[in-house]
Order: sequence, then C-alpha cells, then structure tokens
Amino acid sequence: MTIFIPLLFICINSNCEFMQSTGYFQAEQQCLTDLDLQKQRMRDLVKQAGQGQIEMLEGTCVDLDISIVNNKRVQHGKSN
Repeated sequence: MTIFIPLLFICINSNCEFMQSTGYFQAEQQCLTDLDLQKQRMRDLVKQAGQGQIEMLEGTCVDLDISIVNNKRVQHGKSN
C-alpha cells in the first residue's frame, strides 16, 4: 500500500521551515488538493498577521510504500 504525506517548505522573512502534515492520503490527487489548501491557509495567515512576507512556499507529496506484516506496519525504503 502506498500513502502520500503532504510536505511544505516555507520561507518568511528569511526564516525557512519544513512543515509536515499529521495526516496522510491513500490517493496522490487527494494529497495534492490538501497541499493546495495548506498553501492558501499559510498565505492567509501571513497576510492576516501582517508580520512578514512569504519569500518561498513550495510543497510536495512524499510517497511511502508500507505493508502489514504480523499486524504491524512495515516501511519499504524507496528513493527517487
């Protein structure tokens, strides 16, 4: 089974951070849609706070293959 985890990279006032969602999706398109919503939410929050400017806002969906073995999830390494 493959899961997709949204991951954002944002720079505000030269301070850059990775932000990982606590949830995951089983379909890549759902992940991409959620990523677009998260990006818009960040734009709105920064605008509302009026404390800086977004210099970079990028996102991707990280895919991870997992299997269930003896009632435990097992991660399979994957490099792109």
